[in-house]
Amino acid sequence: MKKVVAFMGSPRKNGNTVTLVKEVIRGAQDAGAETNIFNLYDMNIKPCQGCLACRKTGHCVMQDDFQNMFNYIIDADVVVFGSPVYLWHVSAQMKLLWDRLCGLFDENHKPRYAVKNLIMVYSQGNPNAQAFQTSFQTNESMLKMFGLNVVNTILLTGGNDPSTAANNKELLVKAYEAGKAIYIE
Repeated sequence: MKKVVAFMGSPRKNGNTVTLVKEVIRGAQDAGAETNIFNLYDMNIKPCQGCLACRKTGHCVMQDDFQNMFNYIIDADVVVFGSPVYLWHVSAQMKLLWDRLCGLFDENHKPRYAVKNLIMVYSQGNPNAQAFQTSFQTNESMLKMFGLNVVNTILLTGGNDPSTAANNKELLVKAYEAGKAIYIE
């Protein structure tokens, strides 16, 4: 049984990002995966202190909710990151999580664990799908360094209303199928 862990980086618990991540997870569950979801705005995640201990040991020395989430990432076959786009970037809570992932690679910047498939979910108010592609490409390159390879990206555009995703049947199907496809990849 494949394991999928999802991280929702939106403060809106019923907004566009959450709606799409839940569809990815529903697809994964229907494919027979074991799933776990973390809402980052409910978690206590301290900022990285730059001590670099994680590069030597593979584990962060700070004690907060990150420790548990990190173990789920290590055990997962597929990781899902979902975030709204704020000022060209993922939310602050998602960035906090990403800053703490350095234990996924060693002192030589080589992935410490098995490579994992990654599904990215973004929601943005801008109706232009190309508006933040440079940022998305940078995210993909950075996450690849950790051994997280983007296999699918779900992007909601024009999502100023928090119910836009729920009303976009085509995008809901795309998110569901992305989750369901985890056994094909």
